[in-house]
Amino acid sequence: MANPASARLQRVEESADNAQDTAPDQVLVHVRYQPNGEIFSIGEKPARLDASQWLKHLLDTASPYYRTLAGGRGFFCIPREKFDALIGLLPA
Repeated sequence: MANPASARLQRVEESADNAQDTAPDQVLVHVRYQPNGEIFSIGEKPARLDASQWLKHLLDTASPYYRTLAGGRGFFCIPREKFDALIGLLPA
């Protein structure tokens, strides 16, 4: 006889706690483009850089982590230690 469905369910809090324990530590940087290809917005941007400088730095140092999405969007999914290292490469 099969187990009832309720035996396989977890409370939401338990599932969220487990996901945080097992999920890799990553930084998501979202990029949105205007129809002409210019940057509309980009996340995690240091204040001393403009959007195009930040995107260029990310493409130079973390391009393997970039994924293109539909609708003029993309994102970088960068491991935390790699992200911290590439921030350290920025000029002061």
